[in-house]
Amino acid sequence: MPNLRQSLTSAVTRCYPFFSGCGLIANSSFVRLMSGTQGGMAWCRVPGGEVLADLDDYVGRSAFFVGDLDRKITWLCKQIVRDGDTVLDIGANIGMVTVLLSDLVGENGHVHSFEPNPSLCDGIKQAISRNKITNVTLHPVALGSKQDTLELIVPKENKGAASLVRCKGRANCDVISVQVATLDEICKNKRISSIRLIKIDVEGFETEVLLGAQQLLSTMQPDAILFELNSRTELQFYEEPLIKLLHGCGYDFFDIPKSIFRMKLHALNAASQERPLGHDFLAAPRGRKFAEIARLVKAIG
Repeated sequence: MPNLRQSLTSAVTRCYPFFSGCGLIANSSFVRLMSGTQGGMAWCRVPGGEVLADLDDYVGRSAFFVGDLDRKITWLCKQIVRDGDTVLDIGANIGMVTVLLSDLVGENGHVHSFEPNPSLCDGIKQAISRNKITNVTLHPVALGSKQDTLELIVPKENKGAASLVRCKGRANCDVISVQVATLDEICKNKRISSIRLIKIDVEGFETEVLLGAQQLLSTMQPDAILFELNSRTELQFYEEPLIKLLHGCGYDFFDIPKSIFRMKLHALNAASQERPLGHDFLAAPRGRKFAEIARLVKAIG
């Protein structure tokens, strides 16, 4: 239960008007000074419903003090997802995108939510119950290129930065043994026949997730894939393993730069040698589907 000081601060900070920067504002020293040092758990309103926020955690503070972690992602989901769709939230964290997608697909659609951290899974289960959600299947596993058991490194103050490949040797982290499954196997077992949107946020493990979805990418070909690429290597953009994999499966890309008042996606050109400045991207199958997604997200170029 938040105290009065936290609630008053939240009433002010939720007026933050910009698409980018929600997490930075919620976790700024100014907001910490205004709200005090007390943490705790609190239910808070986010797009699509309510989630249980840990006020000592980066993502939880973003949900409580601003009402979102990344409004660009929320906007894109609203533009792309329709009633009756099947969608995937891979790396669900506390369930902010999951509850939004649940609301967007309606009672005729379905959300498959993936989160390997047991404590975060418990919060998502509580959110599903509190919001009376009936169209979400929660999968308490990580996704990868093969079935496995791996160590998830979880920073104590930012569970959203948990990674199967990063944070090794970093102080102030928990280490959790998690099960890894492949997306192809889950789609087969759940008889998933079409996917409108896949959102992936797995802190450097994106390529492994899609290597375990080769059949899905080649036969079902989801309409849109929303993902991060923040490794910042010296490779050209189209030589990055993740981009190369998706491009070889028939996908082209939109850059999602930081935005203030208006979203501005840019269609990328494989012939260009310039590397996009942002680290968020949207992929869609080349041709008619790419043109449809470009129109929905008001892309330039």
